[in-house]
Amino acid sequence: MRLVLPKGRLLQGVLDLLARAGLTFEIEDRNYSPRASDARIEARIFKVRAVPQLVALGNFDLGFCGLDLVKEADYEDVVPVLDLGLNPVDLVVAVAEEHRQIVDHPPRRPVLIATEYERTADRWALAHNLAHITIQTYGSTEGYAPADADIVFDCRETGRTLAANDLVVIETIVESSTYMVANRRSLASPGTGGLIRELECELRRALEGRDA
Repeated sequence: MRLVLPKGRLLQGVLDLLARAGLTFEIEDRNYSPRASDARIEARIFKVRAVPQLVALGNFDLGFCGLDLVKEADYEDVVPVLDLGLNPVDLVVAVAEEHRQIVDHPPRRPVLIATEYERTADRWALAHNLAHITIQTYGSTEGYAPADADIVFDCRETGRTLAANDLVVIETIVESSTYMVANRRSLASPGTGGLIRELECELRRALEGRDA
């Protein structure tokens, strides 16, 4: 089974939980191919935003990433298998106080939406019949409103950054945390699917032990 781990701030929490489930990895500095304690598993480390596509393509049978990224990518072949409860965030729509009614009373021009989640923002705007343009922010999204965008579409962890920029939340799109996700075809495979379900069971036990 090929498994992709998320590079960055999600990695340690995932590694700790996998270790409690009996699966550990030897990771060398600047090496993206950690060695798994289970010889049946081949692992790689990539940036978390790459995980949904890599799993969808079948390059990897299994991966770990936020549910927000799964929803954003919207790949049919990526199946959320288990919520690990790590790194909880909300994907929210936020605006300056003076724009609180922008959805019901939009300007005559297209609204500008600052976001790293362009697909999700597009779907949301179209569902609200809003003519819009998305601005890809590549981070620091909250800084765009209200001078350079009408709406901010971003993840909220504590809400402090939104508050510091005088933004108010007008809608929550999805409550997200780190998930174990699988390729649909791998999950249906007798061999690989069995390994995925085996790891899922061990992770469930680890989660139950953590919450006990």
